[in-house]
Amino acid sequence: MVDFNSNDFMDRLREALRSVNLEDERRRPRRGEPRPNVDEFKITELPEFNGSADPEVYLEWERKIDRMFDFKYLDDEKRCKYAILKLSKSASLWYEGLKSRRIRDRKEKISSWESLKRMLRKRYVPSNHRLNLYKKISDLVQGKMSVAEYIDEFENLCLMGELEENEEQRMSRFLRGLNKNIAFAVELCNYTDFNTLSTLCLKIENQNKSRYNAGSSSGWSKGGVSGSANAAPSTKPNVTQPKQGEPTPKQSSTAPKETSLSKRGGV
Repeated sequence: MVDFNSNDFMDRLREALRSVNLEDERRRPRRGEPRPNVDEFKITELPEFNGSADPEVYLEWERKIDRMFDFKYLDDEKRCKYAILKLSKSASLWYEGLKSRRIRDRKEKISSWESLKRMLRKRYVPSNHRLNLYKKISDLVQGKMSVAEYIDEFENLCLMGELEENEEQRMSRFLRGLNKNIAFAVELCNYTDFNTLSTLCLKIENQNKSRYNAGSSSGWSKGGVSGSANAAPSTKPNVTQPKQGEPTPKQSSTAPKETSLSKRGGV
């Protein structure tokens, strides 16, 4: 029978617990190391890049595939292998040509996702792409867009341009392109961040719409219905009277035959 209060039992229990803790420590990844994950991707789960000439198509593919790699904690080499498998059509032909040139020039094989990304950007993203994005952002105005559409376009351009700016600079650029009637109203409100600012703009736009709809409906009830009733056309026939001194128009030659016969009998 085991004596749970004996020193020998307690020593063995401490040793067993120490072994379990050491095993857990060995399995735990160190800081900066990728976490092991047996359940990796199926190839069909990853998006393809077919070599589109639009730089934003490539950058969107890069962002999406990077998020999926981060979710699975894949190391840099595995990311590279997966990305190569998802190059299709002209992008696949470009990679095969790149690989052949590197073999011919006796350069090492591409095994890093970061290196492959630099080469893909060099091929599919023009050098002036960021400059063009900055110009689009600086020239962006709301115009005929709704506030919601303007916010979406503003945030998409900021994301694509990867702008590094503080909250005040971002809000200043946003207000500069906003329609003046909404921008003036927002200046009377308190806001400290971009989310609060965009919410205020949406509320002001909805209030303006409500006032406009209320004014339109009241104008129709006053001037629309009553005005149409007052302007109803008269049913009295419009007979043109001959002017003074003008001869009376002759009767039509299609008079009844009985009248002419009676006149002859009288003669």
